[in-house]
Amino acid sequence: MTKSKMLPLDRLPHGLPARISKIGEGRIELNSAEPILEDLLLGLGFEEGAEIEIRHQGPLGGPLAVQVDGRLIALRPIDASAILVETEVSRQVSGMGA
Repeated sequence: MTKSKMLPLDRLPHGLPARISKIGEGRIELNSAEPILEDLLLGLGFEEGAEIEIRHQGPLGGPLAVQVDGRLIALRPIDASAILVETEVSRQVSGMGA
């Protein structure tokens, strides 16, 4: 059985593939003071529907190495928290009993 789970990009477990759902509506919302960030993210390929995966994170909560449609991009965790992603969570029911 599979179901969909939505979460901010900075909360996505490393190595778990996902798709971008929304930009600017994660744990932090981009406001009118930050339109440059949204434009920058869009220019780097952070578009709705794009495949995304966190590959690595720097020490002590440093930058995230994020793979977006095959490209590896460094992103601050605070910026990643503004990106809402959707991942498929697979739940297997085992037929084994005690």
